[in-house]
Amino acid sequence: MARNPRKLAHPTRQARSEATVGRLLDAAERLLQRKGWEGATVPAIAREARVAVGTVYKRFPDKDALLRLVYERFFERSRERNRGALDPAGCRGVNLAPLVRALVSGMVTAYEENAALFQALYLYADTHRDPAFRRRAEALRREAFDGIGELLLERRVEIRHPDPPRAIRVALVTVASVLRVRAALGARWGASGGSSPEELKRELTRMVLAYLKVAER
Repeated sequence: MARNPRKLAHPTRQARSEATVGRLLDAAERLLQRKGWEGATVPAIAREARVAVGTVYKRFPDKDALLRLVYERFFERSRERNRGALDPAGCRGVNLAPLVRALVSGMVTAYEENAALFQALYLYADTHRDPAFRRRAEALRREAFDGIGELLLERRVEIRHPDPPRAIRVALVTVASVLRVRAALGARWGASGGSSPEELKRELTRMVLAYLKVAER
C-alpha cells in the first residue's frame, strides 16, 4: 500500500520547526549571558541564530513570548539537573555535613558560570507586568530547590535545629539570595568586599551547617 506523502511530510516539518525554536532559544540565552536584557533584541537573536527576523516572528508573536520560553526552559532544566544529581541512591550513606558542602559548592559554581544569565532572567521575571507569569516564574525557581530540601530533610536526625523543615527552607533561601546578589553585582562583587568563589563556598557551607546546628565530621 502506498504511503500518504502528507503524513510523511508533517513530522519532518514539525521537527524542523522544533529545531528552529531550539536555535532561537539557545541564541537568546547566549545573548542574555553576554549582553543582558538590553542586548537580547529580536534582530540580535535572529543574527545569533542565523535566521531571518521574520523567522522569529513566525514562531513567536513578540520578544516577550520568546523570553518567557527561555526562562521556563532554563529553570525546568535546572530542576531536572538537580533531580539527576540528587538521586537519593547515589547519596546513600553520605552524612549531612559533606552533603551540604557538595550542594553549596554546586550552587555557587552554577551561579558563577551563569551570573549574567541569572541576573537577566531574574530582572525579566521580577519586572514583568503579568502577575500570573511572575507567580509561575517564582514557582519554577522554588521547584529547582525542592529536591535539595527533601534530600537534606532525609538526614533530619543530624539536625539539632528545633524545626528542621523550616530551617532547611530558610537556609536554602538565604544561600540563593546571597548568590542572587552576587549575580547582580557582577564584577563589582570583589570591589565591594565580596569573597572569591572558593571563599564563598566555604562561608556559605559554614553558615548553613551552623544554622541547622549540624556537627561537622
